[in-house]
Parts: sequence; structure tokens; C-alpha cells
Amino acid sequence: MEESESPIAGHSSGTSQAVYTDIDGTVTAYNTIFEFLRFDAGNSRKAEAEEFLEGLRAAARNGEPRSVTNARYFSWWRGRRVGDVQELGERWADVQAGSPDDWSFLEPVTSLLDKHTAAGRRLVAVTASFEPALLHVRRRWPNLELLCTRPLLAGDSYTGEIEGALVGEAKAQAVLAHAAEHSVDLSASFAYGDHSSDLQFMALAGQSLLVTTMPQPAVVAG
Repeated sequence: MEESESPIAGHSSGTSQAVYTDIDGTVTAYNTIFEFLRFDAGNSRKAEAEEFLEGLRAAARNGEPRSVTNARYFSWWRGRRVGDVQELGERWADVQAGSPDDWSFLEPVTSLLDKHTAAGRRLVAVTASFEPALLHVRRRWPNLELLCTRPLLAGDSYTGEIEGALVGEAKAQAVLAHAAEHSVDLSASFAYGDHSSDLQFMALAGQSLLVTTMPQPAVVAG
């Protein structure tokens, strides 16, 4: 892991502190959106799900940008009602809670987030995942705010497309916007990630920690 201090001139006008953290490979030992898709598929669509996910991995190996593979992931949910997918996420979180060893949280970031919570700092997830796949994480840290990929809707259903993949520079822009909206002093804040694509948003914080717990390159989430 690598730790750094990087005060950022011009981004420190706020008065509060925040903790901006990637999720997959930083907080969770698994890829949230891949495993959520597998849970959705169950046994009846298992082969279809694995073929779909392998297609995303193959595209990444062939050099397709993470923003593109992330967008392609959401085609799996095309036509699904938002409420149904949210309910599915609740059921998955229940399953995860029933077998915590299979769905563990990673150190040292887990303990660091607990300490930040005790100190009264805002916790903010910065992730290419989406809300229904993150309920287990949010149950662990109920005050966790989400900066995540947002699927587009047609009525009450997913279109299979997204507003934009929250990876790389998009994460940095999301952090800047959040800090401005909530009067966060970035130079007094913290950032955690596990992938080179996290470095842009991590550089905005006064203190950051890069952990390496999952093989790179990560394919879709973050």
C-alpha cells in the first residue's frame, strides 16, 4: 500500500472533512456488480451470466476502456423495474449478512472508516457500482453517501444505459462537485482506492492511501 499527503491549492475553501473511498477491492473483497449479477442470475441463468461477464473481461483484456465495459454491464438490467432490482439488492444483502465470512470487508480501510465515523467525518463512496449492489456496504456504514454510476430510466424501468461511467476522471469530477456542494475542505480530507484509475480523485485529498488487494486490471467496477 502507498500513503501520501497531497494538499491541493484552490480546493480547500470548505470547513468540513470527508472520506472519499473506492469500494471494490478497497472496502470489499469482491466485485459488487459482478456478484450482484450472479445473484440475480441464480442457477437458471448461470451459464448466460458467466458468458456475459466473460465478454466484459475479454473486452478489458483487449484494451477496451473501463468506462465502456462499465456501460456495457448495465445492459444486463435493461427493462427491469427499479423497485424489483432494489428488492433484489435487499435480498442479496440479507444473504450476505447471513454468511459474513463469504462477503468480508477489507483491512485496513474497514478500520479506518470506522475511525473516521467515530470522528464525525462524512463517508462518501466513489464507485462505478450502483446502489442496489451496495446495500450490504451501506448497512455496515449507514451514513455512507454514494457517488456511483446512475442507470438511465424509462418510466420505472432501467433502459440498459447510464448517465456516465464513474471511473477515472469522472470520479475526480464527482468528488470536486460533492466537496463544493457540501463545503468540504479537501486538503483536510482523506481518500482510499486500490487501482491506478483511482489516483485522480485520490490526489484531491490531503491524505490518501492506495491499497493493492485485487489483481489488476479491474474490469468494470471500482
